[in-house]
Amino acid sequence: MSRRVFMVAAGSFAAVAAAFAFATIPAGAATTVTAGASPSPSKSGGCDAAPWVSVVQGFPTGFSAQSPGGDYLWHDAKGFHLRVTHKGTEKVVFAGVITSPVPMGMEPVKLEKGDVATLSKDKKTITYKFNDFGFVDGIDFHTACAPWLRVSGLTANGKKLPTGRVFLGAHRKHPSAIPFVIHRNP
Repeated sequence: MSRRVFMVAAGSFAAVAAAFAFATIPAGAATTVTAGASPSPSKSGGCDAAPWVSVVQGFPTGFSAQSPGGDYLWHDAKGFHLRVTHKGTEKVVFAGVITSPVPMGMEPVKLEKGDVATLSKDKKTITYKFNDFGFVDGIDFHTACAPWLRVSGLTANGKKLPTGRVFLGAHRKHPSAIPFVIHRNP
């Protein structure tokens, strides 16, 4: 085999190997996992990057620490993101439950001492309780090709969170009721 043919063959093999590795290793899979968290489950065919209903797509416009108080939930190519914040520096305890019919993985984001996010043993339920002081606390999570997610039990300081304090997607839409279900686009 000539050197030129060998280099082309080796280059083709490297390209195939790189494509395989890129397609099978989900973004965010190589993260540090803390107690109560679990690495992301495998995502077959990139289904986690597939769009969900448009209302949850995209980072909430203008979101930052000190944004109006509540739960912010959105989806993008990296999965789902849940964040809480409120105006002021007093302690507000946000809590809730996210349920999926299939396993999920979860990574903590900006959690501090006293913040809790747990993934059930079957990996189908995330329960969280964040002590927020006006900054941003949250989690990133991924589904294993779930057709839907149910969000329930949303509270702030032990009181039911009104729908107007739940912000979905880039346009910060509110659900019509709590609990609510988010569906993947068919």
